[in-house]
Parts: sequence; C-alpha cells; structure tokens
Amino acid sequence: MASYLTVEEHPPLQAPTLVAAFAGWPDAGEVASGSLRYLLRKLRARRFASIDPEEFYDFTDVRPHTTLVRPWERQITWPSNEFHYWQRPGGPDLVLFLGREPSLRWRTYIATLFELIDRLGVRQVVTLGGTFDSVPHRGEPRVSGAAADPQLRAALQALGVSPSTYEGPTSIHSALLDACRQRGLPAGSLWGHAPHYLQAAPNVKVCYGVLRKLAALLDLPVDLEEIRGAARALELRVERLLADNEQLQAYVRQLEESEGVAPEREPEETEPPPMPSPEAVLQELEEFLRQQRQQDGDAPPGRTDS
Repeated sequence: MASYLTVEEHPPLQAPTLVAAFAGWPDAGEVASGSLRYLLRKLRARRFASIDPEEFYDFTDVRPHTTLVRPWERQITWPSNEFHYWQRPGGPDLVLFLGREPSLRWRTYIATLFELIDRLGVRQVVTLGGTFDSVPHRGEPRVSGAAADPQLRAALQALGVSPSTYEGPTSIHSALLDACRQRGLPAGSLWGHAPHYLQAAPNVKVCYGVLRKLAALLDLPVDLEEIRGAARALELRVERLLADNEQLQAYVRQLEESEGVAPEREPEETEPPPMPSPEAVLQELEEFLRQQRQQDGDAPPGRTDS
C-alpha cells in the first residue's frame, strides 16, 4: 500500500499519548482546533511529520487558500495534517495531531494515522471535538466523551465528563476510536459543547473547559491562565450585548434552568419564551464577532488554515 505519510524526524518518545483534533464538521466553534493550537504553542511542540492531503480531500469542497504575499505574487496553502511532539522528563510524552476531517478514503486515512501510531509506540489516543448545543454561555462548559476502554472511561467519569448520547451521522473521531478498539488500543474522546446562539470562533471559553479536562486526564503541566482570561473576557462581552436584547436574555435563562446554573428567582412567565431566530442572534452579535476575530489574530487558538 502506498504511504501518504512524510516523516521529517524520528523522535525517541516514551509511552506517548496521541491527542488529535480535526477541523471541519466535528469542530463546532473551532473548539477542537483552537484547543490543540493552544497546546502546540504553550508546550512548544515540535512538528515532525505530516499527511499528504492529495488523496483525502475534494478540493472543490475543501478548497486551498490563496494568500497575497506581495504585489503580483500569491501563495497557496493546502489543507494540512501535521504531527508535533512534546517530551517531558521521564515521560510519558505527547504526540499532537492537528488535521482536517477527510472528505475521501476514511479507511486509508485511518491506516495512515496508524502507520505513525505503530511506529511511535503510542499507548493511548484522545480525540478532541466541538459541537453546537442548546447550552448557555454562562457556567462551566459542558464536556461529554466516549471511551470503550474501561480504565479510560473511569478516568473520564472521575473528571465529570458525561457520556455522549449522540446517534446519527458520524465523524472521523468515531472511525478512529473504532479502529483503536479493534486493535486493543485505549482510546477516548472529549467533546466541548458550544452555545448554538453564539457563533464565536474559536469559542475560547469552551476551549478552556476542554483543556482543563484534558490537562487533568493526562497530567499536563500546561499554563491555562491565558485562555482562562480570554474565556472570562468573552463571557463579559457577551453579557454586555445581552443587556439590550430581552428576548435573547429570556432564552438564555431558559437554557440555564435546564442546565441547573441559573440563580433561584420567582417565575416570570407561564409559557417558555420563544427561541430567537438564528438571523436575529447573528445580527445582534455581528459586531462582537467581528471584534473577536480581529483580536484572535494574536490569540493562542487561531482559525484553521484549511
């Protein structure tokens, strides 16, 4: 079988864990890619391998990006799938993979991932994902997960990660986790739930929630203060915008009550408030999102490049 893997360095790693994030459909609010980019920067992880995108994407669907580098000259950036590593004294070490969910040949893509997993002696796999959900922006972000391995499942439960109840069209995460199960390799996933009415990308608050769980799960010495501050700033700015939108305030209170995070108060209405239309919410938050993206140009979890 042809190899689509390019390995630039062969790092000696001790009992590594692979943490993988895939941009695209399973990356709502750029929760997965944003979290992974933050780890790459904070851990100063080193790039050492990549997967050739040619066989795995329909470039009329996932189009390369063109950038003007100077007058008359442009540069193309192709969808990237890159491996980085981080070594800690005494191990266990970390392999960080940031890619894009493939459009084509999922089984071959998984086999390519396993080509490196086997070569490095990876001991467990953790994938990161993001999903839009009917959750409020206040309070602790909801993080769900999945794991077939009993030990890893128990560790996730101990961290307060709720089991995923999703059924339906699936992501590359499920294909990778199923392949790990078949090979007896412990594997699990962490999914951050982003408020569907807040299309901020990356949603740094949900990224922070996912990274807290991941850092605790893998005992990572990663500084989360920077993204914690960004998460708090995002919440405060949303609160200022909500102050002038009574309909959206009522809807958020309804979500809080369902999540058990709202303060106690007398009931205000006998009928639940109607959910604002996505168009109304997007119009209300348009200026906020524009400012958020401008500021995120220097923020740790950046936008995907593919």
